[in-house]
Amino acid sequence: MMRKKWCWTVIAFVLTSLFTTTQVASSESQGTFRQESGLQAYVPPQWFLKGYFLAREKNPNYLFGPVQEFVKTLGGTPTWLIEDMELERIKSAIQDGQKIEYTIYLEMASKNQTAYWVFVVFPFESTQMWYAARRAFHGRKAEAYYGKTKDELERAALKGFKARSELRFRIENNEISSQVPEDMILGQYNCKPVLNLATGRKPDQ
Repeated sequence: MMRKKWCWTVIAFVLTSLFTTTQVASSESQGTFRQESGLQAYVPPQWFLKGYFLAREKNPNYLFGPVQEFVKTLGGTPTWLIEDMELERIKSAIQDGQKIEYTIYLEMASKNQTAYWVFVVFPFESTQMWYAARRAFHGRKAEAYYGKTKDELERAALKGFKARSELRFRIENNEISSQVPEDMILGQYNCKPVLNLATGRKPDQ
């Protein structure tokens, strides 16, 4: 009886040690990634959190959201982060009276892992401004890359579904996932699209 009690005590100690080690490792991993990437805490604007988002850079099929509802489906503890230099770039643009796209990170920390979802925020008033930003970067190729999406986003906006950001990729263990976020959401998370961009309708219609 005494031996059995001793065995259970040892097992409990080992499990507790493993749990504590996992938490410490996860915490250290968070701190290392933040430091190496120059990240600091950030409070996103409400229009972004309540807005809809794309999850595929070229030829997206769906619109998802709102962002804050997507975060709830991931599990874990969320923290929004931004790079130091990116924050300075935003401040400089505001001083010049400009609106620019910028990148922010959603850190999702759980007991077993810490993952980062990277969003590109669209602070534009219209789809035309969104397209103009791409044309400024891609030049003549913009029409081939984004012309179809521009038309679809304009139609979506008329129906009250305005894209305010794009989920660009996911980082785990310091590696960018090769899987497109749109495919990841559809296959692994309980976050259904709010609009089929090709049809201009909700997916269940």
